[in-house]
Amino acid sequence: MAGIRQKSKKRENISYPQSRSHVSRHETSVAGKAKKSAKTLPANRAATVDYPSENQRYPADGATKTGLSLFAKLFAVFAIALALITLIVLLPAFRLDHVDITGNVDIATADILSVVDLEPERHAFLDLGPGLLNYLTLRYGALETKLLQAFPELATVKARFSWPSGILIQVTERVETACIRNGLKYALVDSTGKVIRLVDSPPEYLPVIEEFNSLEPLTPGRQLSEDEMKLLEICTEITAQLILSDKAFPESKSLIDLTKSISPQANGFATLILQFDNEAIWRVKVSDSRSLPEAIRKLHEMTESRKLLDQGSGQLDLTADMIVFRRDNP
Repeated sequence: MAGIRQKSKKRENISYPQSRSHVSRHETSVAGKAKKSAKTLPANRAATVDYPSENQRYPADGATKTGLSLFAKLFAVFAIALALITLIVLLPAFRLDHVDITGNVDIATADILSVVDLEPERHAFLDLGPGLLNYLTLRYGALETKLLQAFPELATVKARFSWPSGILIQVTERVETACIRNGLKYALVDSTGKVIRLVDSPPEYLPVIEEFNSLEPLTPGRQLSEDEMKLLEICTEITAQLILSDKAFPESKSLIDLTKSISPQANGFATLILQFDNEAIWRVKVSDSRSLPEAIRKLHEMTESRKLLDQGSGQLDLTADMIVFRRDNP
């Protein structure tokens, strides 16, 4: 029995070669599975979706870097602004210690400085404005208004900060174009109808406007009314024509010097008073019309005529086509 069992064990360890039919069936089965997997592989690949992972969806490191960058920029801007403010506040060049004035002719510099009333060591930025434009251009708008109210003679005022430690005030004075009798004084008025100042005696280069029917007294800074402006325009036009005639005839007698006064009328006419060296006085009637330049030219020619001057004082009418001179009774 023992010999038989040993023999059977040896048989179990013997490997028999597979039969040809079994091998062919196995190969056929493997090939079929390979073809089946090859057919289903594209479908499986097409159905596969590559979803982003949590790390890809929420990049924690990138957000942190962006936040730090923005904070750094804000901090840098704040630091620069703080440094500029500190520099402006502490720098001595922004502490005022002097005022420069340019453009004044008739107004004394000391008078302007007394109105400015500079406070030494005051910070230059405290009185800037009002208005954004004044802040950006370093202008002192309140000081400009103060000077214009204090001095009617000023047409424009510009006050701005001047580096270092100064205020630069640039003024433009009004130019008188007419002189109006105002009681015992004379009011100097510019072309806009603004009363500049009152003087005791009229200037030699301007004829005095007489019979200026003003309902209110002429005080410095007063603006003429609409009716007063019409009378003023008549006188200024006549004065301008007299000056032009003097330039056209430089060798003749100056009409602006001979004309002592102008009396305007509401209807557009005016009477000129001319006084000559021989004490003769002419009352010349002119019209504020298109014929005014021609009438002034004729007047210039008559002042050179000795024959007419020898007749003495009288009235000359230049408003009609025919020139008429009526001599005063001796």
